[in-house]
Amino acid sequence: MRTLIGKPTALLAVPLAAGALVASGAPASAASSAASTASTSSTAVAASAATTAASAPVRIQISYPYSVRAGRVVSFKVRLINKLRTKTDEIFLAVKFPKNVTKTRIYVPHGSNYHEHCTRERTRALCVLPGLKKGNSYTFWAKAQVSGSARGKLYGYFGGAVVDTSTNTDPRELLSEFGDSIGWVKSKSSIYR
Repeated sequence: MRTLIGKPTALLAVPLAAGALVASGAPASAASSAASTASTSSTAVAASAATTAASAPVRIQISYPYSVRAGRVVSFKVRLINKLRTKTDEIFLAVKFPKNVTKTRIYVPHGSNYHEHCTRERTRALCVLPGLKKGNSYTFWAKAQVSGSARGKLYGYFGGAVVDTSTNTDPRELLSEFGDSIGWVKSKSSIYR
């Protein structure tokens, strides 16, 4: 069984489903029947996406800085929370930065019992974490080295899925399997020198 991780609205990063609901409200008041039909179908799709996000067993919270300095390491606090009344299956987590970084890592607190399996690459880090017990959460840090020549904005994408697999599974295989269906939480920080 594979379930995507949901994103709550009361965080720094707004879920994509909530943005789709707000955006689809404007065409609903249009006079033409074509616009009315299009808004009805987009509202149905947005409602379906909102239902999927609301029924997700795990939610993700991201804390990120509004501005980062070029050439320095930036840290993002990531928290996964179990919303079920039972233990979840293993959790696949992906963190990626499309540009302006030279190293991406996921760090867990010292002395934790996470027993994660992570990959470390230039622009992304992928992890398979063990399942969460009822009401528990994982807190860890995603860190990225901002390149010294970076300008503009630093965009980070955080997402994942709850998967029925072992923690020894290669996270790259899971990303190729889920890559298109993952709903990403997007962070945006300004880069200054």
